[in-house]
Amino acid sequence: MDVELTVRRSRFIGSVRIALDPDEATEKIKSFPEIFLKANHHCWAYRIGTDNLIEHSSDAGEPAGTAGRPILGTLKRHSLQNTLLVVTRYFGGIKLGVRGLIEAYGETAELAITKAGTVEMELNLNLDLSCSYEYSKTLSSTLKKWGFGDDRVSAMYGENVEMSLYVPCSLKTELALSLEEMLSRGMLQKLEWGNSAVPIAKV
Repeated sequence: MDVELTVRRSRFIGSVRIALDPDEATEKIKSFPEIFLKANHHCWAYRIGTDNLIEHSSDAGEPAGTAGRPILGTLKRHSLQNTLLVVTRYFGGIKLGVRGLIEAYGETAELAITKAGTVEMELNLNLDLSCSYEYSKTLSSTLKKWGFGDDRVSAMYGENVEMSLYVPCSLKTELALSLEEMLSRGMLQKLEWGNSAVPIAKV
C-alpha cells in the first residue's frame, strides 16, 4: 500500500511491506527500482523480530541522516515490528536542504503507516495431529475448547483424520498437556509441533 507526497516538485512515495527476516527485506528493497522506474532514491528502514529486534536503515544516496533515520524513527514511534518502510523520491529540481529532507521523509513515512494501518501479530507454532475417525469428534471438541474452531483448523480425511493448525506460543504449554494425555491413551496417532515460531495476525 503506497502513499504519495509532493514537496517543492519532488515526489515522495511511501511503501509499507511486511518482512519477517532481513533476507526477505533485502529482496523486497531490491524490487523497488523495477517498480518505480527512473526514481532517484529508494530510502528505507526496517525493524524485524520480537525480543531481539534487528533495526537497519539507509539514506540511499541522500545526505547522511536525512532519510533512513527519520523513516526508522517513525517505525519506532509506532512500535512496529516485522515491518519494512521504503520511501522513493523523484527529484523535482529544487534542493530541500537537510531539514527539508528530514521533514519530507518523516512525513511520507508517517502517511504511509497511517494509510496501511497496523495489525497486532503474535508468534504461533504449527501443530500437526492425526487420529482415527473414532476419536475425531473428541479431538475437535478439545480444540474448540481452546478456541480452535473449524475456521482455524485444516482437516484432511483419508485413512485417518489429519489436522493442522497454528497455535499461539502462549497457549502451547496448557494445550500440549491435554493433547499429550490423549496421545498416551492411544487417542492420537501423531502429535508434532513445528520448530520455528511464525508471526500471525492476532485473532
